[in-house]
Amino acid sequence: MKRFVVLFIIFVNTGCYYDRFDELYPLQGYVDTCDPELADTYQGVTKNIVLLNCYSCHNNKRKDGGVNLASYELVKAVVQSGKLMGAIRHENNYEPMPPNSKLKDCDISQIQDWIDAGMPQ
Repeated sequence: MKRFVVLFIIFVNTGCYYDRFDELYPLQGYVDTCDPELADTYQGVTKNIVLLNCYSCHNNKRKDGGVNLASYELVKAVVQSGKLMGAIRHENNYEPMPPNSKLKDCDISQIQDWIDAGMPQ
């Protein structure tokens, strides 16, 4: 009986694998502060904001609301449709995103700066 319990514990502890988002998708160069000196590029700021706040529900496998934000081209298309800024600003007639909270004003501002700069990659 003791062997069964020991084997069961070993199986339970090794049978599960938990991927950590931050280990799978490292945020290269990401600083969690509002820095106006950061580059207004997708790779410089916007990608990290999307990865932290949107990607878990809007990716290649899980496209909640029919929205996929897994790449620069896909994010750009959602911006051009007018849906992104309305959703993250929680404006009327848009589904608020993220649904249970709101992005920091700085993050929204940095995404808007990226859009105003022409959405450079």
